[in-house]
Amino acid sequence: MSIDFVSIPSEEDEQKTLVEWLMWHRIRFCHVPNGGYRTKREGAKFKRLGVQKGMVDILIFDPPPACPENVGVAIELKRQKGGRVTPEQIAWLEDLKARGWAVAVCQGAMEAIRVLQELGFGGRT
Repeated sequence: MSIDFVSIPSEEDEQKTLVEWLMWHRIRFCHVPNGGYRTKREGAKFKRLGVQKGMVDILIFDPPPACPENVGVAIELKRQKGGRVTPEQIAWLEDLKARGWAVAVCQGAMEAIRVLQELGFGGRT
């Protein structure tokens, strides 16, 4: 059985959808642009500036309304099908969880939005 990747939104498209939702709900977040292809020179520069392999895709700086004991939310976003979590991403998620963050790996924007709603986000303020 083969997966038809043409009909599955790219991770970039999924992230755009999630970002639009976050902005609509005025949630304070950022994306750390670790991905993408870089020259060796650019890669070395970013490494010197503190970019670290495996950093999660979305960091939300507001405590989740339903879980105020968490300091924020870290989301690693993947395609609906075909994405995989790297060992470095797992390490970041585990470390952030140990430091009081709610963490999730989500297959697509709709799953991420569902997780955020379960955490109490989504009511516009």
